[in-house]
Amino acid sequence: MEVRMKKYLASMKIEYLNSKEYFISFVSSIFYIPITIIVYYFLWKFIMKGQADIAGMNFDDVIAYFMTILVVKNSISNTMAETYYIFQDINSGNIDTLITKPIYYPLTRFCISIGRVVISMPLGIAFWIAVQLYFNKFSFASLGYFIISLFLGFCLMFQVLCILGLLTFWLKSVLSLRDIFWYILAIFSGEVVPLAFFSGKFEIIQHNPLAGIYYIPANIINSNNMSLLLLEQIVYMAIFSVIIYFMWKRGIKHYESQGG
Repeated sequence: MEVRMKKYLASMKIEYLNSKEYFISFVSSIFYIPITIIVYYFLWKFIMKGQADIAGMNFDDVIAYFMTILVVKNSISNTMAETYYIFQDINSGNIDTLITKPIYYPLTRFCISIGRVVISMPLGIAFWIAVQLYFNKFSFASLGYFIISLFLGFCLMFQVLCILGLLTFWLKSVLSLRDIFWYILAIFSGEVVPLAFFSGKFEIIQHNPLAGIYYIPANIINSNNMSLLLLEQIVYMAIFSVIIYFMWKRGIKHYESQGG
């Protein structure tokens, strides 16, 4: 067990040592945030013209929300290519050498993904603190909840992309599915519109699995029950973990039966 853990940690360390390119990517993406915020500012200024609030969110709340969404998105963006990496491993035959080792492939991919965000995530947390201080919403308790929720959001993003990647065992190309997924993610994660705007019989949308990626981390400090939101993320993580486990077990058997 200890030997296996060292192998997983070694994968994480190698990716961390290569993380300079991700650091540059993260820093460069930060320069787009002010431009995006300006667009959001004028867009929502127009949308909320004559309205004090929408679904309990005033103009400042909406802007703070989208600033946080941008921070969360940039913090975990380096894991967005995970589907492609798994697709490449399976189609190129690189997975042949990996399945001969005493490791669990999805966990290895997860550790590699952590290595990619080990710099961008702390920087994202620093930007989040700046945003909360600007809007006078900062507290150490909210910081703790945000850090946990951000990491869980990263885990959910990885798991969904891993599931799409593992579909390569049965589909010739999953990249078109991944491209469709980005549109679904934008809507149901709260990236485009705060899910708090969905009320009544549509309120269930606030609790869909993708909400745990962006919406919950971005909105958790505004909740009356932050622990319940973390539990919601953990439950979806457990479900996705089971799905990944069985997809891997069935997929690798199918792969071997096809001759690798």
